Amino acid sequence: MNRSAPSPPAAGMDAAGDTELSAMTWRGEIGGALGDLGTLLPYLVGFISIAGVNATSVLLAFGLSSFIAGWRFGLPFPVQPMKAIGAASLAQAALGSASMPEVLAAAAFLTGLFWLLAGWTDLSGWLARHISKDIVHGIVLGLGIALILEGLRRIEGDLLVGAGSVLAALVLLGRGGWALMPLLLAGGLAVGWARHPETAGALSGLGLQLAAPAVSWSDVWRLEIWLSALALAAAQVPLTFGNAILGVVAETRRFFPAADIDETRVARSTGLMNLLAAGLGAPPMCHGAGGLAAHIAFGARTGRAPMMLGAAFILVGLLASGHVKLFLDLLPSGTLGAMLFVTGLSLAIGTAASPRSKQERAVLLGTAAVSVWNAGAGLVFGVLLEYGLRRRLFKL
Repeated sequence: MNRSAPSPPAAGMDAAGDTELSAMTWRGEIGGALGDLGTLLPYLVGFISIAGVNATSVLLAFGLSSFIAGWRFGLPFPVQPMKAIGAASLAQAALGSASMPEVLAAAAFLTGLFWLLAGWTDLSGWLARHISKDIVHGIVLGLGIALILEGLRRIEGDLLVGAGSVLAALVLLGRGGWALMPLLLAGGLAVGWARHPETAGALSGLGLQLAAPAVSWSDVWRLEIWLSALALAAAQVPLTFGNAILGVVAETRRFFPAADIDETRVARSTGLMNLLAAGLGAPPMCHGAGGLAAHIAFGARTGRAPMMLGAAFILVGLLASGHVKLFLDLLPSGTLGAMLFVTGLSLAIGTAASPRSKQERAVLLGTAAVSVWNAGAGLVFGVLLEYGLRRRLFKL
């Protein structure tokens, strides 16, 4: 596969229709590398603190996958947790479900096998060729709105910090956006330090210590482990196809029209990185459209951004995994909410570029409305709605 990065558009050059990207800068790559943390951090702390997954296992899996994705695709290609699996597993763990680390590792193994086969057999490409642009754009729009709503929910509980962070974000985005994420993180940590000096003191007292991933396979042959893993993996498939296959390819082509990217290649990448996650005892991962939008919104233009983020995760996982939960506890919910709000806004903006007929608008908006709740359900609803309108089974 081609590892060379497509040349980023020069400042002011139209990248794809209505989308303009500035030229690549190192400060933009650093800001963009941090851009997806608003979505990623809550799941990291959940997997580590609630589900009991080893911190080094999680950080190494995400770090290696991010580094390799940036290197192989040459683009700010994201690596994110699979949200349906993540939410369901954290809910089960919170209720006292045992062996959740083993269940998540088994789910990553099953997920990896499925998407690797989907890529090798071109199942993902065949499905993509039969799903219209209106459905894909509807999924992306719904995901953007869902991120905005989740951001607002977090801001609601921390209104002063959240509202101030959103206003600062909107001002900084109009001036390049590269400094946005570092400043948001710095401001959020300063507020967290002032609110929780005892946590800050404990964090400063920790030293560096070499750690290895802890893979516990003692219960892996129990039937209930695999039944739970299969249920989690199966529920995630339509969501992954809508968001992390169709959605991320559509967004990549919008921003980087010359990129060597298609649904088959992304499916294979999803399969391989989940087999890696399973081997490390980590949860399933995917390439999400929201993550791509976040990297780009905060300044990333090449694969250097995910490579830097991946390298940071690898170093933290190997040397400072004990710091992770304390660090995450310092970040205010308003800061995380502002990150999600700006990412969702960036994702939603690009979905209404071309003129549409009434029927096409109905498919776009109907798909988006259901995708706010669940992208997989939005995909199914959009296909059925479009089929019914074309066959005149429905009338709007």
